This record gives sequence, C-alpha cells and structure tokens, in this order.
Amino acid sequence: MEAHTRGIGPGVSLRKLELFRTTMVSSGEQRRLSPARQLAWELLLRIERDGAYLDRVTEVALRRARLSAPDRALVGELVHGVVRWRKRLDFFLQACAEHPLRRYPVPVLVALRLGAYQLLFLERIPEHAAVHQAVELVKPLGQRTAGLVNAILRALIRMRDALPEPPGDDPISAIAVLHSYPEWLVRRWVARFGVEEAVQLLEAQNRRPTLSLRVNPQRRTPEQVLEWLSQQGVAAGLSPYTPSCLVVERLPHGLLWELLQKGWASVQDVSAMLVVELAAVEPGMRIVDLCGAPGGKACALAERLGAGGHVAVVDVHPGRLRLAEREAQRLGIAERMSFHVADARRFRTEAADLVLVDAPCSGLGTIAKKPDIKWRRREEDIPKLVRLQREILHHAVRLVRPGGVLLYSTCTTEPEENEELIADFLQHHPDFELEDAGRYLPAAVCREGFLQTLPHRHANSDGAFAARLRRRR
Repeated sequence: MEAHTRGIGPGVSLRKLELFRTTMVSSGEQRRLSPARQLAWELLLRIERDGAYLDRVTEVALRRARLSAPDRALVGELVHGVVRWRKRLDFFLQACAEHPLRRYPVPVLVALRLGAYQLLFLERIPEHAAVHQAVELVKPLGQRTAGLVNAILRALIRMRDALPEPPGDDPISAIAVLHSYPEWLVRRWVARFGVEEAVQLLEAQNRRPTLSLRVNPQRRTPEQVLEWLSQQGVAAGLSPYTPSCLVVERLPHGLLWELLQKGWASVQDVSAMLVVELAAVEPGMRIVDLCGAPGGKACALAERLGAGGHVAVVDVHPGRLRLAEREAQRLGIAERMSFHVADARRFRTEAADLVLVDAPCSGLGTIAKKPDIKWRRREEDIPKLVRLQREILHHAVRLVRPGGVLLYSTCTTEPEENEELIADFLQHHPDFELEDAGRYLPAAVCREGFLQTLPHRHANSDGAFAARLRRRR
C-alpha cells in the first residue's frame, strides 16, 4: 500500500503500518497517550481494516483491559461514536483536507476520525487534548504525518462555528451525510416512511441506547432488582411494554457485573423480551429454538418454563452455542436445556409445542446498539437473507406438533424479511394461521396482527418483528 497525500510520502508501506503498535511501545510514545484513546484507536482499526464486529471486539477488549471506570466508558463512547458518525465526520474532515480521504492510510484516517469526534461531539474534552492525542497516535509514521493530522484538526477547529452543509441538489445524499447513513438505506426508508418519519428513524438509531435488563424470575422479582439498584444510587424504571424489563440510563460496569454474577438479570432489549411474551410459555412445554445462540431468548423461555419443560437450543456456530450454555449455567436453568450444533434447515427432533425461529436477518433495527451494521450491510444482502429465512421457516414446519406454535422473529425493520415473508409462508402452508399478537401484547407494539417495534415509535426499543403462527390440529 502506497500513500501519496500531502505529508505522507510513498515510503509508507503496509509493513510500517502493521508495526504501529510495536513501534509505539518500544519508542516510549505510549506513555504520552491516554490508554482509553490508544485502545479505542486499536479497536477502530480492527473494525475498519479487518472487518471485526464492533460489539464483540469491544466486549473482549474491555474485559481484558485494566482500565478505570471512566476510561472504560470513554473507550465505549469513542468507538461507538466514531463508527456511528463516520460519514458525517468524513464529510467535515474532507473539507479540511487537500486530498481525498480514501488516499490516507487507515491508521491515519482512524486517528483523524477520533480527533474529529471529540472536537465535534464531546464538549467536555479540551480541544488541545483531542488534537494532541490524535497526533501522538500517528507519530510512528513520521513528523510530517503528525503535522498533517495536526493541521487538519486545527482547520476543523477554525471551521467549527461555520461547518459546511452537504449540497442540496440531492436530498437523499444530504440526509445521508447529516445523519451518517449509507445512501441506499436512506433512500429505502424515505420511500417507505416519507422524509419526515424517515429522518425520525435515522435520529432514533443514532441516539446512545439505554440499557435494558431482563429479570430472572427464578432469582428475583423486577421490584426487588429495582430496589437493589436504588440502594446503589442507580435510577431505573419498568418498561411500559413489559413488566419483566427494567430500563436503566447509566449502570456502572462494576454494578452490572455484580448483577450478572448473582444471576438476577440479563442484558436484553425490550423488543426481544416481547418476543418471549408472545411465545406465551406454559409449564412443561417442549420448545425448540432453531437459531438459538447466543442464548438470550432461549434462556428467557427456559426461565418461564418450570422444571418439567425443556428447551432444545440449536445453532450452527459451536462457539456461540457455548456462550448460550454458559448463560444458562449462570442463570441456574441449564438442567432444563440441551444444546445442539446443527444447521437450522436440517435439524431433526420429535415434534415440539413451540418452535422459535429467531432468524438470521439484516439487523437494521439494532443500529443504535451496533452502528457498524449500517456500514457492513449491503442492500443486495436482503434478498439472500430472505431466501435463508424462508428455508429455515419451511423446515421448522416439520418440528411443530399439530396444535403447536411456530414463532418467527427478526431484529430488522424491513418488510421483505418480516410481513411479506409471513404472507408468502401462509400461502404455501395453509395448515398454519396467524394468531393476533394483540391477544398477548400491548396494542402499542402490535400492527396488523404482528409484533412490530420501531426505534422512533417505541421508546428504548430496537426495531423488531414477530409472528405467532398456530398449526391447525
């Protein structure tokens, strides 16, 4: 890889970029860097260059890192913030740069984004600190590169009170820049919702998400956990959509770890808990969760099942299935569950009372929590996912006993993967009928017989969908 922008000469090789961290440690540069910014920069490099998943790589890194609570919070803020606002940051950085940003080596571009995010979005961080730390990150590439980063960020400071606007001749492009989304997704949502509501959805998925907790009824009641949180000085409340969900604005890592270690609760979005509510679990049921890892919904089902029932958790990924098994052990419910490495399109077992297909999907309802999805996902992925969803759903039919329930769910906003898929399924399977979700859930989260949440319409919720399908006897 060669770089030919101002201040970065053709001698900057891939080898030199790969030696970044080693050089920084051996030269003593790391001592002048904030450990939080150093780690955030490294994580952003892995996300940008290696395609690492933001949530997974950040969770693992924070678990291993020896950071103070404020530094942990700063790492999360920087990584999520830079990824969330990447397109908007690049637009403003480009206005300050002499050459196209795509010509900059990835480590330099990531350092620029880190500096720009702090300057534009984090008011408590002094300007000099944001610029200095970005410069220190790129010093192993040479003083000219460091000078370039310094010059671009200083120009951004001067421009901050009169930031440029995207050209108005293409409204979709302008909205995409202002709200930091790919144009294909903006175009799709504008066509579906209209400009005003589409912008509301974009804004909702750009907000920092709250934390939702599912209380384990085997260990505590929601009221008991609320009281414990109050004693720790943490403000929390019940979700208006389900009494088993607690919504917390801010929960220190240490307290969250303690809550999880006690087995009192699990981190789970309210929309996922609503899917479990729609299942209407009864004691003694036999349940199959066909796409069950990492186990959030499967464990929630098992918590409600009682000692006489059983949940078979199926997933094609052994590593993720092990996460589900560990989660079941933490919650004290592993004895009523079994775990099977298998393709959901081929798994065979005796007929069950309830089969859950929490299908692989585009995930476009979870952008607030996983902002890298909007850059990772492509519009052409959706038809491929629909084919996979259809295959899994058609196989799941064989596992549902007469009179049993097939529960289909996704965490996406897109109709092709949701109501259109179910309409097609019912045409091909007349022995199934849609049961009205309104019989089991609040009317506010139901639409046309389905569970459907949208982040701009339902507070503190991901976008999600579910259909309860009864097999006629």
